[in-house]
Amino acid sequence: MVSKVFFIDGGDYTGNSEKCFRLISEKFSGSVALKTHFGEEKNTTHINPEWITSLGTYFKNPVFVDCNVLYRGMRTRRTDHVELAKRHGFGFLPIDILDGEMGEEELEVPVNLGTTKNARLGAGIERYGNWVALTHFKGHIATGFGGCIKNVGMGLGSRAGKLDMHSVVSPVVRQEKCVACGKCVADCPADAISINGKAKIDSDKCIGCAHCIAVCPNSAIDIPWEMLDNTNNALMERICEYAYAALRGRKWWFMNYMVNITYDCDCMNIAQKPFMKDVGIVLSEDIVAADQASYDLISEVVGYDPFKKKFGVDGAYQLEYGEKIGLGSRKYVLERL
Repeated sequence: MVSKVFFIDGGDYTGNSEKCFRLISEKFSGSVALKTHFGEEKNTTHINPEWITSLGTYFKNPVFVDCNVLYRGMRTRRTDHVELAKRHGFGFLPIDILDGEMGEEELEVPVNLGTTKNARLGAGIERYGNWVALTHFKGHIATGFGGCIKNVGMGLGSRAGKLDMHSVVSPVVRQEKCVACGKCVADCPADAISINGKAKIDSDKCIGCAHCIAVCPNSAIDIPWEMLDNTNNALMERICEYAYAALRGRKWWFMNYMVNITYDCDCMNIAQKPFMKDVGIVLSEDIVAADQASYDLISEVVGYDPFKKKFGVDGAYQLEYGEKIGLGSRKYVLERL
């Protein structure tokens, strides 16, 4: 299958966004969920909300959506997540964090692909049938680059889903930070935490929900990142499988903003500098084709794969695997909009 990908270059990102919204709006009826990334607290290179303020003109009841993150920060809890989104300028539309205050609201979707039998997504995904992924295309240390596949797959996973994608491992208590307050014990749905001087997590009882990370007031509970199965290809496979679950039964359009292109993702709590000039925006109904076209356009401008050179990771594997499982097509026709 050959998919159509629309491409707009030039620096008028507000006007170019409107062209995309106008085209998409002709295909949609009803409310629309806008999956985006609001950027970590100190991040400044996420999608500029000033480019997309016309969303309310083109869509009925548009809502920004996301899920909480696995690590500690402003996007760990829904309350703080929404506050950060508003602080970054996204408060002109309603904001819906789909997995609840602390990631406790999730939906298991059977997929039976690769290592994923059931994808654990934010339960609020069921509230919407029409979707637009508004994605900042940039690099990523573990997946080479992050486009719509990562925005949708990792982004719509619940906290437990995100842990599942990184592999099954229990959180650990950093003993030097624990004050034995007991909040994690009271919150744990599996009775997997006890206190004997300090809190301790029983990995045999732990169900991997990761609620304890969010509830600890002292940031004493964390993921042992050094123990995770971070084999890059395995991680990309799981992200694709979760994206497959999120797309099923819903109507989607995918937009990649190849603007302010940085080496690291917007989850990094630092201000970053773009490493290359802006390329433009791509738009497609095919998630794989959208990312493939973005990857090709950037590589063409630079003259090589800048992400592979930086990280030694072949991010194109996510495109290969995504096509293999039926997520979309790597073959596309580029049409200027």
